[in-house]
Amino acid sequence: MNADFAGQIAPMFDLSGKVALVTGGAVGMGKGAGLAMAAAGANVVLADEADRVAALADLPAGVSAKACDITSEASLQELVVSVIAAHGGIDILINGAVVNHNKPILETSAEEWDRVQAINLRSAFVVTREVVPSMQQRGGGRIINITTMGSVHPVLNGNGAYSASRAGLNQFTRNCALDFAGDGITANAILPGAIITETIPSGLRPTGPGADPARHLGGYGKVDDVTGLALLLAAPAGRYITGQLIAVDGGFLVS
Repeated sequence: MNADFAGQIAPMFDLSGKVALVTGGAVGMGKGAGLAMAAAGANVVLADEADRVAALADLPAGVSAKACDITSEASLQELVVSVIAAHGGIDILINGAVVNHNKPILETSAEEWDRVQAINLRSAFVVTREVVPSMQQRGGGRIINITTMGSVHPVLNGNGAYSASRAGLNQFTRNCALDFAGDGITANAILPGAIITETIPSGLRPTGPGADPARHLGGYGKVDDVTGLALLLAAPAGRYITGQLIAVDGGFLVS
């Protein structure tokens, strides 16, 4: 690689001067994506439940954390207002808030169903609605929604409420890509496969094809397997990618 070309690579992934808000940012893939943005130069706010935010320690420069109630419209609105007040606007939004739910459909209550939809889908709608005007004022932005490969193909038994919420977020992503294209705002969804994070309930013994590590390249995935794609979608290098549902699943969907 010649020196001239090498000098063009770093700017393609430079997020200096950008502001990123990450919901579900204190754990798992949300945290990993947020830290990747910070390493690329962005000012990052990790938003999550109060107990998770309190457990964060040794955050790098340029990264702060804020507690919010992801199920409350008022709390989410206050979150966005506070980030804009502190940083002048928002350029990158990562909707990573998630609650896992693995329970037979016939045993799932309406209240459980509603809670899953509120955290996994409704919160993304509310935050996106509140953030987009700032992106419009700043001449563009990036929306990155973290869903699951189970949103396009059933992979585990008992994932009815969860996969439905993620499928809804996929379609919301595509509508955002369409509605805000004229504003220079891209919207994409990352569909992780069997990524092991601390948000997976301990003792969970799922059944179904997705529970078989042999169907994933190299077994189950890690958070780092997702962060590179998140950085691409947020960076200048990803400016021409929008409306896409991109699986990071170790080849599960083609297995």
